[in-house]
Amino acid sequence: MRLDQKAQHVSTSRLGWLFDMPPHNERTLRMESLIARLRLVILVLDTALLAWLLDTSRMHMQATWWIMGLSYLYAIPWVFLQPYRRWPLLGTSMFSTILDSLAIAGFIAVTGAAQSPFFPLYYLSVAAVAMRFEMRQAVVACFFYAFTYALVYFGTWGSSADELGVLIMRAAYMILISVGVGHLAREENSRAREVEVIERLNAENAKLVSKNERAARYDKLTGLLNRAYLEKDAQREVRKARTAGGYLSVLFCDMDKLKRINDDLGHDAGDKVLRQVGAALRSKLRQQDLIGRYGGDEFVVVLPNLTRETAYDRAEQFIDAVRQVNTGLPENMQVGLSIGVTTYPFDAQDYPTLVKVADQAMYLAKREGGNRVRTANDLRLFWEEMPRLA
Repeated sequence: MRLDQKAQHVSTSRLGWLFDMPPHNERTLRMESLIARLRLVILVLDTALLAWLLDTSRMHMQATWWIMGLSYLYAIPWVFLQPYRRWPLLGTSMFSTILDSLAIAGFIAVTGAAQSPFFPLYYLSVAAVAMRFEMRQAVVACFFYAFTYALVYFGTWGSSADELGVLIMRAAYMILISVGVGHLAREENSRAREVEVIERLNAENAKLVSKNERAARYDKLTGLLNRAYLEKDAQREVRKARTAGGYLSVLFCDMDKLKRINDDLGHDAGDKVLRQVGAALRSKLRQQDLIGRYGGDEFVVVLPNLTRETAYDRAEQFIDAVRQVNTGLPENMQVGLSIGVTTYPFDAQDYPTLVKVADQAMYLAKREGGNRVRTANDLRLFWEEMPRLA
């Protein structure tokens, strides 16, 4: 029993190539679509030839029109319904190949057999098989076509050596066409597969590069811009503001009481709060605004085309947004946000100085109790009053 199964398996594996199909990809689907359209065009051409140009006196026209009509019933839905896109490719290709061979054999038989002017249909059908199958499969199909053509041919054979020579010549042409077209189709299919592999590798490399660029551009904990990329983008926005004669505001934000959460609840809890604060700030930004983690629990926000007054209002919105993060935190560990605001071109002419002055204004906010906003103007007033206070 095992020997029989082994023999059957060997036999199946030896003939397995006969049922192998090219990958069900866009190339094979385009090929099936092309063959379907060519089939319909040839039917229309043959109909015109039979109706107006060819001598049909020696043809069985009733049977001819029956075969033509049945062929239309098969060819038209194949073009418009495209079953090869929904059904298994091997099944649809085999089915259409068998129908083509039977239709062609019958059509040639009723239009004169050995004298039929339509024998080149076999050449076209052989080429179509070679285009869609592997070369060995095309050769097998070609021998099947040659066999059916020989049966039809011998139906009206006059037993002359000349007619036998014509049959052999046409069968040889079929084989040559199947081998030539099959070889070209195999080369084209091989190149298509190589292109697919290259495109897939390029796509994977692009994803990897994009992933690496994101890792280099964004802070891992908060998902905000890191300090280096924030500075680069912010300097570009300052140049735009300088060129356009516009405004640009910078907010330096520092969290209040995060250290207490880290000390009492642990750094995991602190990191969670830090992420939530970053997300709360980002939710209040416009598309053109920039936000990045400056370091530790500090954030810098760049607001193009915003004056000092509007930036001050936005900073207060940030403080309100951070209050939502305190839900669930003990009352003595609820975080706040101290913010310093500077505006180009009034407070500084370049981004590093804007950040430096905003940082000092933020420390003024902390000095006054935290969870509030102070501007560069407030900072100047503070330094002016320092001598009198002393």
